[in-house]
Amino acid sequence: MNDVLTLITQNVTTDEYADRVITETTREVFCEIASIGEKEFYQAHAVGLQPEIKFILPDYYEYQGETYVQHNGVRYKVIRTYRKGYQLEITCTREINNHTPPPTPNEESDG
Repeated sequence: MNDVLTLITQNVTTDEYADRVITETTREVFCEIASIGEKEFYQAHAVGLQPEIKFILPDYYEYQGETYVQHNGVRYKVIRTYRKGYQLEITCTREINNHTPPPTPNEESDG
């Protein structure tokens, strides 16, 4: 286990204007990288999931329900965990950052 995985916890609070404020807490753990098997890939794809990578933690106690992870600068969303003895497999899909809302009909037209 010579790779490092960053586990990301999101905390949602509200500010004085009742707006949602999301803060993130991170911590690093050691992991091993595994590929997604063909059978697992097609079974997940059949229900609308697209698994891309699997991380194996040496001890399942290191995982505390985080929904996002980061590895080598790439952010992933956790879609499944599976415990094998003391190890924990974390199956993930690539996180797509799309924070810009689509334009309204008035913004699309030039006149």
